[in-house]
Amino acid sequence: MKGYEIVEIIENFAPPELAIEGDNIGLLFGELDKEVNKIGIALDCSLMVIERAYNEGVDFLITHHPIIKNPVNRFVDLIYKKISLLSKADITLYTAHTNLDICKNGLNDCLAEHFNLKDVKELYPNGLGRIGIFEGSFNDFLKKVEEVEKNYTLVKSKEVEDNFKLAVLSGYGLSQKDIEYVSKIADVYLSGDLTHHSKILAEELGLIVVDATHYSTEVFGLKKFLKYLNKNINLDIVSLDF
Repeated sequence: MKGYEIVEIIENFAPPELAIEGDNIGLLFGELDKEVNKIGIALDCSLMVIERAYNEGVDFLITHHPIIKNPVNRFVDLIYKKISLLSKADITLYTAHTNLDICKNGLNDCLAEHFNLKDVKELYPNGLGRIGIFEGSFNDFLKKVEEVEKNYTLVKSKEVEDNFKLAVLSGYGLSQKDIEYVSKIADVYLSGDLTHHSKILAEELGLIVVDATHYSTEVFGLKKFLKYLNKNINLDIVSLDF
């Protein structure tokens, strides 16, 4: 199977036009007009992931997070090591980031489905996140949280009635700006990457927050995406960091 055929299958699931403006997605290294023998998939394009891809004989790597987020003008140190190894192993690198978060059955939809949200809507106008009604008690909700991440962090400064408004956002969603926005439209908010100042702000605004970690809130949906790839691509596909 050619690299461009794999990309077509990925983009049928996560159309690139859904990505937030400026997001570094798509083909990031290598070429598509080559025969692919083995695919690797990972959350992060870390050196560890690339080394494992090299050792596993992967020649097409799909990651959720891009190898470079912000522009760089020097290819030294860690980025040099990553690019050198990708080149040495002739690994094509393709990234599906916010388009995979936003798309139908993507990472945010997987969280909404897991919590059986009703009347689901997009949390942000750009398509990121989901908000809906969780039908059940708060304890019922926490049991579902444990299926995503057992070692979650809970910020709870008030009680909440059954059948509450729940917002979910895969990955990094617990900035102070996010907390302030979500506090106006939801009772409970689940995402990742809680900071000290965001915790204090959530308490002050009366928003119940669950930090189920950046990793776990995204890997939860990546596992479903991997099932889609296995169903549609007749090649060996290995998970490299989840």
